Amino acid sequence: MCDPITEADLLAYVDEQLDPARRIEVEEHLARDPEAAARVMADLKDRDTLQLLHAPPLPRPAEPMLAAATRLERALGWRELGLKLRRIAAVVALISFGWFAHWQVGLGISDSEASPKPPAFVEDALHSHETGLLRARMVSQPQVAAYDAAEILSETGIQLPPLPEDWRVRDAQIFPSRHGHSVELAIDAGDLGRVSLFAAQAPAFNVIAPSLARFDTAKAVYWQTGQLAYALTGNGSDKALERAALRLSSKLQ
Repeated sequence: MCDPITEADLLAYVDEQLDPARRIEVEEHLARDPEAAARVMADLKDRDTLQLLHAPPLPRPAEPMLAAATRLERALGWRELGLKLRRIAAVVALISFGWFAHWQVGLGISDSEASPKPPAFVEDALHSHETGLLRARMVSQPQVAAYDAAEILSETGIQLPPLPEDWRVRDAQIFPSRHGHSVELAIDAGDLGRVSLFAAQAPAFNVIAPSLARFDTAKAVYWQTGQLAYALTGNGSDKALERAALRLSSKLQ
């Protein structure tokens, strides 16, 4: 059994005057006595403060040592800069590879991805256009050219614009869409060739001026008027398709 820890032992602990075995006994005592431990820690802080105040100033390193330290600091700085530049070059290479891979694969819209992404209904319009072309090739799927715009408006809430007199509707179909119903008109549109007019209910009220989107297989000029979204899809020239879409959208005002 060890001797009881006295105040003299605590002072000797602070002054580092105890042998290793007695220091361990004092530390075990302090672990069980938080108040004594707090006093000893305060004494240790005061001791260290006094030692720092009375410590002699550090000698200035020799000039060769200072010069060597400066060269090392400069070398490390250049090394860090080199690492940063290599990281930047790696990022640029990855981005360039990504753009190249995207161009090679040819996903979705063929124009630059920097342009705004068309709303989701434009993709529905493209699918409806392709479905209309498929129906036109199938003997077992007869096309229905007759349609009643007033009845469609009454049953679906979708308003169709009046068509130019020289346009001929070849097929009219009602499809389900993401947010309700949609209407697809397959049309022989003179110089524009075969086009599709897509109209659908939109998820939110908005006004979008006629805008062009290019896909791998076709082009679409889309717009939105309130709760209704429209797209004119075909393979005519950009300007002709845009003029036709502007003409149709103006008749919905």
